[in-house]
Amino acid sequence: MLRTNLIAYIPTLNRRHLEWFKRHPESDLFLISQAEAEELLPRLGRNMAALPTEMVARMVSLSEWVRCVRIFVPGMENHNRTFTLPVSDRLFLPDEDVSHLFAEKYLVPAGYTFSFEIIWARWDMTAVKRNQPVIPDVEISHSQFDQELMQRAVEISNKSPDWWRTIGALAVLWNGQVLSAFCNSHMPNEYETYIFGDPGINRDAGMLGKYTSMHAEEAVVAHSARHLGLALDGAHLYVTTFPCERCARLIIQAGVTKLFFREGFSSLNAQDDLRGGGVKIIQVKTPE
Repeated sequence: MLRTNLIAYIPTLNRRHLEWFKRHPESDLFLISQAEAEELLPRLGRNMAALPTEMVARMVSLSEWVRCVRIFVPGMENHNRTFTLPVSDRLFLPDEDVSHLFAEKYLVPAGYTFSFEIIWARWDMTAVKRNQPVIPDVEISHSQFDQELMQRAVEISNKSPDWWRTIGALAVLWNGQVLSAFCNSHMPNEYETYIFGDPGINRDAGMLGKYTSMHAEEAVVAHSARHLGLALDGAHLYVTTFPCERCARLIIQAGVTKLFFREGFSSLNAQDDLRGGGVKIIQVKTPE
């Protein structure tokens, strides 16, 4: 019988971790130590909120959702740059930077098969996330092609570590070729808000400018220019949530001619700017 093993960097324990453990009952958990995490991602050394890994291990043990908790420390017996687990065991890691770096360093060379799962803890910000009408006379698309592209944007948005809102965006040429696909994220890594906090804590719905993340639209435009050497003049943009004012102006200047969005957002003058800039706005309706 295959055993399930979880591997994670858990600087502080929260409800979403417990829910993750519950999805994998009777699992063994290997904690990536704070020292190892800092070696993989040095900026994590500034995380003043991180608890000693030994303390996290004791706290996890109290949850009773995992069978055994161990700390991975390279150089210790059985942890000399690899695991001694049977290769047939199922390994699951949170889908985040440290996990990917850890897997590349230890699991891939050892030939393990593993999966990443999204477990990010996010605030339940009902007021911030509440959908609001954007444009009453907006054009509606029920096209299967548009729905498929929007679904891809939704899947990309699920990878976002942002506490408040997850957004995905795709830049698409007139012939349907996808150029770039990104979600909103933090720089230089996804742990910034855990280390330094997030001004969004003080934000109400519709307030402008109080965020620290790179928006998905910004990432798409920047990636297309830097890594592909392509301008977006005449391209179409698919985004899960209607853009903010800053991104609306960026979309105009990038030369995007059509903006496809799924849901609304209380974004002051963004729609007026887009229309004034010659951008056609289309809402994609997906089957319920």
